[in-house]
Amino acid sequence: MKKIIEWIINLLTKILSLFVPKRLCHLLTYETVSYLFFGGFTTIVGLGSFALFYYFYGMRAFVAGVLSRVLGIIFAFVTNKPFVFESPSWRPGVLIPEVIKFSASRGLTFAVEILVLALLVDILGLNAMIMQTLTMVIIQVIGNYVLSKWVVFAKNTRDNSCEIGE
Repeated sequence: MKKIIEWIINLLTKILSLFVPKRLCHLLTYETVSYLFFGGFTTIVGLGSFALFYYFYGMRAFVAGVLSRVLGIIFAFVTNKPFVFESPSWRPGVLIPEVIKFSASRGLTFAVEILVLALLVDILGLNAMIMQTLTMVIIQVIGNYVLSKWVVFAKNTRDNSCEIGE
């Protein structure tokens, strides 16, 4: 399974390197591309489980939202740990601190996103969809990546930026 995922990530990196300016190629590492790849699947898990809970099981939107967020965080952890940040140990002494830090960092970025969104939309009157998109990308995607890389799974990472596409 890991070999197939590595092959897919390397292929995506090659494809992306065709569209990324040379001066930004250093951003196309195995880690960043795999983070975006699994982030896409995390989004599908979140939206799919929300739809399932809300439409199929008839749960209230708030409950469906909380449950889908929890499932998304669990999926993100299970994929980010081995495939993105390559933290191989599942021993309790390693796993428990990682789970706590990962969950706390996701909770933090979610809270910051909601507060910033309320400020930008409810107080400053800016466009809700544009601000939702910007806060999601800047706070959730970038914030979660930074916290996962430097707090949750802090370690050396492989670097295979853009040489793959050349």
